[in-house]
Amino acid sequence: TEALEDAVVRAPYNATLQAAGGTAPYTFTLEGLLPQGLALSAAGVITGTPAAPATNTFTIRVTDAQRATTTRQFTLVTRAALA
Repeated sequence: TEALEDAVVRAPYNATLQAAGGTAPYTFTLEGLLPQGLALSAAGVITGTPAAPATNTFTIRVTDAQRATTTRQFTLVTRAALA
């Protein structure tokens, strides 16, 4: 995954991270903070409903079945809902 789509306050968010190379299965872990209301599953799915506008920069670590790891930094912008 190269980048994440923006999130919107009080709107459900769902993004599935993709990994390539290595040996499946992959495990995803978070280093840093997602926007309030969002969570990352070990399968690499970010879901939830963001609570407030914010810009969060965080790192996702992916580990493959052979324990090889890599990381990528992401920035996720949470915009205010349009009235």
